[in-house]
Amino acid sequence: MELRRLTVDDLTACSDLAESRSWPREESKWEFLLTCGEGWGLFDSEGLAGTTIVTRYPELASISMVLVAERCARQGLGRRLVSHVLDTGVSTLFATAMGRPLYEQLDFHAVGFTDIHAGEFTGPISDISHIATPANLDELVSLDTKVTGITRPFLWEALLAMGSVRVSANGIAGSWRVREDMLLIGPVIADTPADACALIADSAAGNGRVRVDVHDPEVTAFVRAHGLESWGEATWMVRNADQLPGDRARYHAPILQALG
Repeated sequence: MELRRLTVDDLTACSDLAESRSWPREESKWEFLLTCGEGWGLFDSEGLAGTTIVTRYPELASISMVLVAERCARQGLGRRLVSHVLDTGVSTLFATAMGRPLYEQLDFHAVGFTDIHAGEFTGPISDISHIATPANLDELVSLDTKVTGITRPFLWEALLAMGSVRVSANGIAGSWRVREDMLLIGPVIADTPADACALIADSAAGNGRVRVDVHDPEVTAFVRAHGLESWGEATWMVRNADQLPGDRARYHAPILQALG
């Protein structure tokens, strides 16, 4: 079994592996993550057998895309991949119910959850926000760092270039097409749940199928009342820290679970 860095040349293999495990086929997401972070793959005689990606920020590392081919299940590949990217600093990830026992064995503990929602948004726009431009970059990064406790200007540069960022008096929301038929909304940073709902409405209305991962009961009720359905929960976990940094009460949706 060979362990090596993943590159954009491995995008098709990564997408094939994801599809084989009933994950969406999202090559644009894989490409974005491999550009932002460090991907690792295990290869056997049949090809790609397992993956993980780690995105390193100054304050912590976010681990994602932990996948193992069905033919290699229950052989310890997931543990090997995650252990390879762990260090002595703080690490975070979102865990499925299946993956959570492994992460707990690696000293991660639960600090929260997110409920994945998707569908066609049926509500009207709130019309409380406007589209940001590159001139707003410093403002976006400053607010994001204050709320998440993470310094990640490259993410906002990417969102401004490949997607859209909406700004209101009380928050910001990014969105981008993770695939042709799905607009992913996030991050959503807002002073209150009502402010988050208004930003989601402005981002989602008229844009076909959307996905947003939320945890606040008020925001959850809002998206469900306007056409989105739950796809299931993921547990937010942390290693080498008691809690996530920042003012998490104002962090209503991540940009991607993979990026925190």
